[in-house]
Amino acid sequence: MKNLFYRLIIYLDTASENDTNYAIALFMANNFNQISKMRIGELAAACFVSPATISRFCRALGYENFAHLKQECYRFHSSEKKFNNLIRVPLELMKTNPHEATEHYVNQITDNLTHLSSFLDWKEIDSSLKLIHNSSSIAFFGTQFSQSAALHFQTDLLMLEKFTMCYMDSSKQEDCAKTLDESSVAILITVNGFFTKSSHKILHYLKKSRCKIVLITCNPDLDLNINIDHCILLGDDTIRKTGKHNLLTLIELMSLRYYSLYYPSLKELEGRII
Repeated sequence: MKNLFYRLIIYLDTASENDTNYAIALFMANNFNQISKMRIGELAAACFVSPATISRFCRALGYENFAHLKQECYRFHSSEKKFNNLIRVPLELMKTNPHEATEHYVNQITDNLTHLSSFLDWKEIDSSLKLIHNSSSIAFFGTQFSQSAALHFQTDLLMLEKFTMCYMDSSKQEDCAKTLDESSVAILITVNGFFTKSSHKILHYLKKSRCKIVLITCNPDLDLNINIDHCILLGDDTIRKTGKHNLLTLIELMSLRYYSLYYPSLKELEGRII
């Protein structure tokens, strides 16, 4: 469900205010508690668009239709459901003693990071970095924080003279997946495995492309229904709420490892144009 809010934010942060989808996203963001009670015609009228446009927007958000979106909105209305998307700290503790709540959460993070080295398979990581180095077509795929971490990795790699593709918008990720081929590398980052629920089309295009696939996840039992060439585990499914900290740490370690193995000398770079 959090993916809906993430995609709405992407539209509002990147689309033109004159874009039709921007108007729909803005209305939904400001009137989310009303969406589950509205008919598609009512929403269309409020956004000054047609019902067909609303349907297309719902599909762009990863839903089958408007009814599917309404169902998700209805399920999310309870405070319990909202809290389930936040960190694993007792709500009453945060309300009465934020200092102790901070210690509670930080202890979870430090415990997970302490055990990270036991999960990381550096043979898999080095093989993945070799694929990145040897390919001229590398793309990251993920949602929410995972794709934000991918953007961080993309920036590091660019500073190390390696260009990769990383799009926050899901439709652009789909378009990117369509362009890949056997010589390409797709890096799928999904801490908890939620990517499989909202990105069926992307996975279909990746399977069709026959590109190399690197999976980064905390879910050792994740089945993407496509061939995975290398899997990098961040931990197990017990760290779902704090796995993002393991992910960011891994990204920074992989950037440094890539630098140590592949960054060319300044002499090698001199006069080189790609």
